Amino acid sequence: MKDEDKTYENEVNIKQNFIENQKETILDLKKEIDRLQESYNNLKIINEGHQKLNGELRIEVKKLKEENEKLKDPLNSLRKDGDI
Repeated sequence: MKDEDKTYENEVNIKQNFIENQKETILDLKKEIDRLQESYNNLKIINEGHQKLNGELRIEVKKLKEENEKLKDPLNSLRKDGDI
């Protein structure tokens, strides 16, 4: 075999190896994208749950504050009247 043929074969082998490595890299990156997408979707679900719970807790806190204010008013009026 001539030296030129060996050089060409080497070039082809190098390029084929490079292409195979790039294919593996692409496959690994696609897997990483899928993993990150799944993680993102899970975090989105958790966030939505927390937002809903936070909204419910805010409503409950508001109601408790209103009840607390209602309880304060009778005490204040009794104090003003001198009953307490």
